[in-house]
Amino acid sequence: MPTAIIIEYFHYLSFMLCFAALAIEAFTLKVELNLQDAWKIVIADAVYGIAAITVLVTGILRIIYFGQGTSYYLHNPFFYVKVAFFLLVGLVSIYPTVSFLNWLKDLQRNQPPQLELGKVKLLQWLIKAELFSFLFIPLFAVIMAKG
Repeated sequence: MPTAIIIEYFHYLSFMLCFAALAIEAFTLKVELNLQDAWKIVIADAVYGIAAITVLVTGILRIIYFGQGTSYYLHNPFFYVKVAFFLLVGLVSIYPTVSFLNWLKDLQRNQPPQLELGKVKLLQWLIKAELFSFLFIPLFAVIMAKG
């Protein structure tokens, strides 16, 4: 199997994993978390982080080596919009990720995190904003590809 196909496959697969991990976080997060659900969120966020890095790395590889060529991407305004949405999602994800990492001490002691309603609502809003923003990335990829 050619390397380009493998890189493209992992690019798309990782994008889908990002969306799935965020969906798990969105549907699981609530004020009264049990230990199992808290771990589910932490693990989903780790999968999200690994998948997002894979999207980025495979995307760069596609631009430089396996895609249409750097001039095709760098001269297309929709490429920059697509990248901007990806960076926006990445920036929005920082606060939830740091919050979930702060749960680890409690989780390692087999205690669920103690959450305040305000913080849970903010985390839920940010995760939903990430999911919503993620919807536009493939749209701009299609527009970019169709020229």
